[in-house]
Amino acid sequence: MTTTYSLRKNTPSAKTSVELCNFIFLDIETTGLRPDRGAKITEVAILNRNSNLLQWKSDAELSPEIFQIELPKILNHLQHGVVVGHNLRFDLWFISYEAERVGLEGPDIRFIDTLSLSRKVLSKNTGYRLGTLLKHFEIHVAGKLHTAITDAEATRALFWKLVEAGDISTVGDAGIKQLKWTNS
Repeated sequence: MTTTYSLRKNTPSAKTSVELCNFIFLDIETTGLRPDRGAKITEVAILNRNSNLLQWKSDAELSPEIFQIELPKILNHLQHGVVVGHNLRFDLWFISYEAERVGLEGPDIRFIDTLSLSRKVLSKNTGYRLGTLLKHFEIHVAGKLHTAITDAEATRALFWKLVEAGDISTVGDAGIKQLKWTNS
């Protein structure tokens, strides 16, 4: 019998080294700014440190019910590490709204927002939009910004640049927070 051990932790404490943590990089694209006013998720990208875990993009001809099939997969991926995204509260708001709408309960999620982290690490006169931060760190992306896969890849690169620039050694230093999921 073979036992597999993972060096990296899915549910780290604040004192856990960033090197010993599983990170899940998330980005979504939407039709608007408020799910409670009819805006819908149109794209989702979830990456780990090295590869794509899940990419979902709606097609104009697909019904919104297709997303209901993908949503459990998305929620499953989010529990396998610390979720990292730029302005992540927006993304998690949409995902939790959709989950509640279809009666799914999501996992408790540990997360780090690169928007908050950039405000902590960089000077006040730096812009904090993703595109501005990419220019600041001279990060070049292959695709077009404002697509989920490109933004998730850009956020992954940005996170590691912020860790380096801020001399961040633990997930606590990076601003880890926990979202307690409730459907009540």
